[in-house]
Amino acid sequence: MRHYFHIHEDAVYIEDVEGIDLPGGGEARNEAVKAAREMVAELVLSGEPIDGKTFEVRDEGGTLIATVPFLSVIK
Repeated sequence: MRHYFHIHEDAVYIEDVEGIDLPGGGEARNEAVKAAREMVAELVLSGEPIDGKTFEVRDEGGTLIATVPFLSVIK
């Protein structure tokens, strides 16, 4: 099943038009956490803010699977 990882940042919405094939919602959420960690690392290195950025994970039918705030992936 195809899953899409849209990014919300305050009033900005960046739509993922490609998506990725994953077996289910759990795998999609895990992939979103992994991608958010990679993006947080890049943002920190470039001195950009992290707060307010969130992945919205939806399946191909548009059902919301998970939301992953970028700040939530920092340990």
